[in-house]
Amino acid sequence: MPMESFRRGKSTPERARNGFALSPADKAISKKRPSLGKAAGRFQSRLLASLRVGRRSAGEQLAPSLSSPFLEALFRLPNELHIHILRELCVADVLALRRTCRSLNELITNNAPALVRYWVQHRMGNLHLRLYPAPRPNAADFPFLLAMRRRHIASIRLTRQLADILVGDALDQTCPRQRQLWTSAYERMMPLVFGVGYFLDEHRRLLLDRDLGRIRPRSHIGYLICTTAGITNQERKIMKKLDPPLRLQYFYMYCFIVQILRRKLRPSSHTGTVEKLLRGWSSQPPCAEDIAFFLILGGIGQIAKLLACPTYAERRRYLHAYRTHLSPHTSRCWRRHWRDIGVVSPALLDDIPCARIGVTQLDQIWEPLIAQMMGPRRREFTEQERLRYEELKISNKFINEVMGYDILRGRTADASDADDDAEEDERMQVRTTPM
Repeated sequence: MPMESFRRGKSTPERARNGFALSPADKAISKKRPSLGKAAGRFQSRLLASLRVGRRSAGEQLAPSLSSPFLEALFRLPNELHIHILRELCVADVLALRRTCRSLNELITNNAPALVRYWVQHRMGNLHLRLYPAPRPNAADFPFLLAMRRRHIASIRLTRQLADILVGDALDQTCPRQRQLWTSAYERMMPLVFGVGYFLDEHRRLLLDRDLGRIRPRSHIGYLICTTAGITNQERKIMKKLDPPLRLQYFYMYCFIVQILRRKLRPSSHTGTVEKLLRGWSSQPPCAEDIAFFLILGGIGQIAKLLACPTYAERRRYLHAYRTHLSPHTSRCWRRHWRDIGVVSPALLDDIPCARIGVTQLDQIWEPLIAQMMGPRRREFTEQERLRYEELKISNKFINEVMGYDILRGRTADASDADDDAEEDERMQVRTTPM
């Protein structure tokens, strides 16, 4: 309806276009009432003119021209008011405002330390700042804020995927009790997923610091990914930063994520050999080396994207594409993917085609450290926690320990899903999937 009124205001009356003469009343109305389209056009031209003035003045100081009253009034405000206005915006709005014109980009960049300090004090939780300490007040900048935002978004996406697997899609829930169950599972897993992401980030950083930038003999030239032993001593330092009462919960959450990842990367057990051949499925699940490579280098962000793929074939293609995109021999954009991982130094990027990068074996990630801490003479955990740990090693019901109750009790396995792969209901498979 607004679009129709806009068109009627912008164009000539309908009867005039059809060849009919206008009545005197219509002529009087057309003279008295201004065109809505002309008003919108004048507003758009003024807005574009103000933005053009902002772009022209970017090379100079932040003093806009008199032809842009809006920017002139904005830049005349005190710096304290600039900060007060910008801090009321969310991070996405601030990033969008930076791309509007150079003048606003410089305005936001100059006030970045104050904005980051405000967000650190008022919008970030204790868990975020304990695992990723904020920089000094005079060194606060947007990269820290953007990196924290990426980690937070990745943990939200993965937590939603895990809650959908356990309870079902929240958008499809019509029962209030089911929606409440989904919300409870989401809120319980959210901080634990963020902690698992921190552990994987630090594990990846230690491996890359160990293998990149080293002086190696000329005989070891060539990009190679291989498996290596665990780094238990370094993992112990990482785990010390986690909240002591929740260290076992973080580990059980990691075990559950690995269970889901392995379950989603193998074909349904209800599918026969001929059907797998017709669908083009691989009859064998990916090896432990591929899963460890994806888990460590990809982190929780890539795990969330893989779980978002609706079909088994798409998940296998995503896993294969992620590994090939990191190889300098098979991808042209490998530098961009390594920058996303965290390798930003040009010297280290140039070293990757000649590097031999070792990825920790899947069964050597975090598990040997917990096994050592569960020793009979160790004091990290109580006797009750040791007994419960031994029970979970047999039952593999890690998610029940995370939630505090049997969240999967009373479920019945469906024969197929709604997608075109006709997969079985995968939520019940979490119960018996071995690590």
